[in-house]
Amino acid sequence: MNSSSGKNFISRFYERNLFERIVLYLFMADFLVKIIFELALGESDIKQSQNIQWAFYFLLALDYLISVPKVINIRVTVNPMSILAFVFFIMVAHGLFVGLMNHNSPFVILNDTVPPLMIALNILRMQSSYENKKPVDMRFLLNTCTFMALCAVSIGFIASPFGVLSKPLFGSGVIYFPILMSSLFVLRPFPKWVLFAATFMLGVSLGDFNRTTMLFLLIISSGYLAINFVRNPVKGGTILLVAAIVVVASVSFLPDDSKTYRRITSLSEIDLTERTGSIGERQAEWDAIQIKLAEKGKTIEWFGLGFGGVYNVQFTHQYLVDYGHAHYAWAWFNLRFGKSGYIYMVMLMAALLYNMVRGGFLSNRTGIFVSFLCLQGFIYCFTHVNSVFLLSGLHFFHVPNSKKEDPELTHTAPP
Repeated sequence: MNSSSGKNFISRFYERNLFERIVLYLFMADFLVKIIFELALGESDIKQSQNIQWAFYFLLALDYLISVPKVINIRVTVNPMSILAFVFFIMVAHGLFVGLMNHNSPFVILNDTVPPLMIALNILRMQSSYENKKPVDMRFLLNTCTFMALCAVSIGFIASPFGVLSKPLFGSGVIYFPILMSSLFVLRPFPKWVLFAATFMLGVSLGDFNRTTMLFLLIISSGYLAINFVRNPVKGGTILLVAAIVVVASVSFLPDDSKTYRRITSLSEIDLTERTGSIGERQAEWDAIQIKLAEKGKTIEWFGLGFGGVYNVQFTHQYLVDYGHAHYAWAWFNLRFGKSGYIYMVMLMAALLYNMVRGGFLSNRTGIFVSFLCLQGFIYCFTHVNSVFLLSGLHFFHVPNSKKEDPELTHTAPP
């Protein structure tokens, strides 16, 4: 690639819709970390979440730097998503002020500030006329993201037998599954190579699926089957039979010590009074946050510890000091913003539901994708709310209510 063609490629890339670029940055970050930290430096895959996060924010910061004229000239309309962006700005100001007043660690304050700030800014940028000159190209996203995900998974699949601490995991599964499932509903013709690639990736990473992913796939697959039954009972019955065989065979071949197997079997043993195990430790977080806020007094109970707030918690096998994470949405918002944080939480979840329903009714490719993203994000509020924040506002993309937005408009009828 010569200099001129390289510049043209970069120019064409940054002319793409910002929504597309953010999706691609997520996959690029996962792929780069897989190459640099796991393959080249030999680090374990379980330690890479922070590296993936900062690689993603580096790519996003580079986008802001290159797109300064677009950022300066943002033009947005008043809609529920732009109002949500304003709420996020208030939330950031709240968290920063309280965090600084509580003398929290500057680095931890920064780490808590960046995700919600990026969400607010990206919501506004994504609906700006400067970023929406071209519609979202879902076929391009599906093909490109499948290729990058396949490369990342293949690296882990090939390297693992040679002692490299890398596994064939869907690091970008939180975004890939909504792309794949929405494309199955509305993309025609569906690329056969994508179907084969997705089957391979699902197969080799089957041992480490989280509960949210399993529930999301179950809900969407059930909807897909239901539509097929209504349209063609024979075809729907055939798909159901094949799906049942695949699921039973997959579970049967799962090793007893695999994370997926343990997560499935543990569902029948849930005891909310326990404070050990994956779900029990989340309950322990909630208890510890309540104790910490109560110790600090009524003001902190109402306004939280702010960004950078930390607490101590007893997990199954360790006692963590100055722990700043919280899985459940109500625990995360309560830690940062106290009881007033529930207002932010309700607005966040309401926005997810609104955009989910709206995207479904629009029935175009981008709308269905955003709808599936929001469904998954809503589930993550109950399991790992940071997965919503780290998608940097993609859930809140305001899909234009026009057929011009998607020249190949299709309805939500499975192929």
